[in-house]
Amino acid sequence: MLPAAFAFLHAHGVEVAPADLDAAVADALRAHRAVLYPRGGAGLTADELSFLREGGVDPDGEIRGLDPVVRGVAEHAAILKSALTTAEVAAALGVTEARVRQRLQKRTLFGIETRHGWRIPSFQLSEEGELPGWSEVAPRLPAGLSAVELLGWLTLPNADLVVGEEETPVSPLDWLRAGRSPKVAAAVAAGLA
Repeated sequence: MLPAAFAFLHAHGVEVAPADLDAAVADALRAHRAVLYPRGGAGLTADELSFLREGGVDPDGEIRGLDPVVRGVAEHAAILKSALTTAEVAAALGVTEARVRQRLQKRTLFGIETRHGWRIPSFQLSEEGELPGWSEVAPRLPAGLSAVELLGWLTLPNADLVVGEEETPVSPLDWLRAGRSPKVAAAVAAGLA
C-alpha cells in the first residue's frame, strides 16, 4: 500500500503496520471470495448459471477476461477521473455552485460525494450544457444507484425506448440526446427500483 494511504489511516486513528494491513486485505478477499465467486454455482438456477457464464464468470471460480470486481472498480475510477467539480458544473450550466449543490440534494443531478467534495459525472452534460431532460429523469433513478450501474443503464439499448418503424431499442442517453420525451425515460428510470 502507498505511504500516503498509511498516513491517511494513521491520521484517522487506524494504527496498522503495512505488513499487517496487507495480510488483513488478503484475509478479507479470501473470506469474501465465496460470496463474490461462488464455487460450483451453489444455490443458482440453470438460467442464473448461464447468465454468469455469458458474462465471463465461471461458476467454479475461474474468471475469463478481466475480473468483474476489478472491472467495476476500474469503471468507477474512470467515471471519477472524468467527473466535474461543482464549480465546473456551475460554469457549464451558467449557475452558482450553491444551485448545483441544491440540485444534488434534490437529485436532479447525479453526484458522487468524495472526501474532496462532490464529483458530478460528465455524462449528464453535453456541449450545449445539461443533457436534455436530465433534470426530469435523474430524480426518478433509485436512491443508492452506483455511478457504474447508472452509466451502464444510460449507455445500453433499452427495450422500453424504441425508435422508428422497426422499433429499434436505443439507450436512454441516445434517447435524451435526440430530444425525445424525458417523461418516457423517467418512467423507465423509475422501473429500475
